[in-house]
Amino acid sequence: MLLKKIILILEALLMTAFVMPEEKPMKKNADTIRLNSGFNMRRTQERASRVFDKQKLADTIQLNSGFNMPVLGLGTWTLTGETCENAVYAALKSGYRLIDTAKYYGNEREVGNAIRRAIKDGICKREEIFVTTKLVPWSNNPDLDIDDSLKQLGLSYIDLCLLHQHGSASGDDAVYKAMIRAVKSGKIRSIGISNFYTEKTVSHFINDFEIPPAVIQNENHLKYQNNSLRDWAAKKGIYIESYYPFGGRGHTKEHFQNETVLEIARTHGKSAAQIIVRWHLQSGYIAIPGSSNPSHIAENFDVWDFELTVNEMKKLNALDTGQRYENW
Repeated sequence: MLLKKIILILEALLMTAFVMPEEKPMKKNADTIRLNSGFNMRRTQERASRVFDKQKLADTIQLNSGFNMPVLGLGTWTLTGETCENAVYAALKSGYRLIDTAKYYGNEREVGNAIRRAIKDGICKREEIFVTTKLVPWSNNPDLDIDDSLKQLGLSYIDLCLLHQHGSASGDDAVYKAMIRAVKSGKIRSIGISNFYTEKTVSHFINDFEIPPAVIQNENHLKYQNNSLRDWAAKKGIYIESYYPFGGRGHTKEHFQNETVLEIARTHGKSAAQIIVRWHLQSGYIAIPGSSNPSHIAENFDVWDFELTVNEMKKLNALDTGQRYENW
């Protein structure tokens, strides 16, 4: 009897030796990390690598309002009608999530149409898109203008609203106060200014209002870099956004055919446009190149797989002449 019990115990021990332990499921936080940049970082035993989902590829920065803004977007100045709608749709399809418009452009409705098309087609969700519009300083009723922009865009909120340019002191203040009221009512999430180029003119909006600008959108390119404003604004928690990143109308050729730009482009196997966009991003700017050509739109966004060297950045920085092309 005793011998039989011993045999049974030995058999049980032998069986448990060959039973695999139950595998516990991995905790979600252990295999996937959600980065502030919009990337998913997936961990494996062999490596940690970014998951390159093109629709989440554009990096973001956090504004002083607490909201995240993509650093690369599509500008829509001069785009109208079906051309504008198709350009915005192509941009969203290519992975852009920042779209810039303005009441003065007269294309808010077309921008909104493209956004709804893209959402309907499953390209993106509203919460993934960052829409910027602007208000002119000579508005007779900026509160109504904000409501009209929401109506034209077909949106329940605007991600970023800017005072488009300097007008009169009273007009500027009236628009800025209206934007603050709209922030408080949930119509606008972040506010800022455009075409203000000095510490003195920007300081008014920092010191004299309860909500400071989150973004300053200015003419900014290789020939006009305004690093002093960028560095000063950064200390105030404000980002500079570059319109005319290729120099603007009538000036793109001199940027695209610049020998320094072309030399760097050959080194990386990239286009001149891609080198310039990459320079903006590595310089700490938000950039909104404009185009109606789907191929160019996609090309301008394809800048995430290379990096300019310190020496290349120095060469591009040296192209600064300190001269703007526009005077508004």
